[in-house]
Amino acid sequence: MSKADLHLHTDFSDGLHNPRQVVQAAAKVGLQIIAVTDHDTMEGAFRAKEYSLRRPDLGIQVVLGEEVSTLNGHVIGLFLQKFVPARLSAKRTVQLIHQQGGLAILAHPFHMYTGRASSHPKAVEIIEEIPFDGIETINHGDALSFWSNKKTKKIIDRHRLAAIGCSDAHNSRFIGMGYTEFDGNTAEDLRAAILTRRTRAQYNRSWKIKDILLHLKDAAPVLSRYRKNAAMV
Repeated sequence: MSKADLHLHTDFSDGLHNPRQVVQAAAKVGLQIIAVTDHDTMEGAFRAKEYSLRRPDLGIQVVLGEEVSTLNGHVIGLFLQKFVPARLSAKRTVQLIHQQGGLAILAHPFHMYTGRASSHPKAVEIIEEIPFDGIETINHGDALSFWSNKKTKKIIDRHRLAAIGCSDAHNSRFIGMGYTEFDGNTAEDLRAAILTRRTRAQYNRSWKIKDILLHLKDAAPVLSRYRKNAAMV
């Protein structure tokens, strides 16, 4: 059994730590695979992968990813080769991800902030029209995520999607709080597990008071970075 955190951020978007620090943090919490999924950029993912290849002793495989801002909310692209542009429909975004051999994951579909444009429906509201490969049933991005996660778990069987667990960490301290468990050891094993719906979404630990306080302290710099990144797209 291996563990993969498939949604986390570096300082190339709104994360607080650089790709090297993210890889190092992942190694410390017993993960085998991470996907760096910065908002609307892949630069951090490329840097993290390069570093992981230079440091095989850390035992971390990096999947190239991106959290794409679509008109219908955030979509995670995994196993990407190149950047996917923002501000398209979720359906078109998933098509572009699949065209380059990637996998498409619906991110935090019921969270209070999905990232959609106000004049468009949430992706989860039109999910039958979009060929997602998986859906985040555990997104441990903040202390209130349990509400979104609970609602997502109720719909996953109906849509036959792979269950994805992740931390959505913007601070490397929180990497691995949520993760995807799968049989195998490699990124290709993970890919196969997602395609055959044989993944399990898990969480490592619950939010504690000190975590919540640190998360609140991070809020201002994270939001500032997110706005700056959004303005550049």
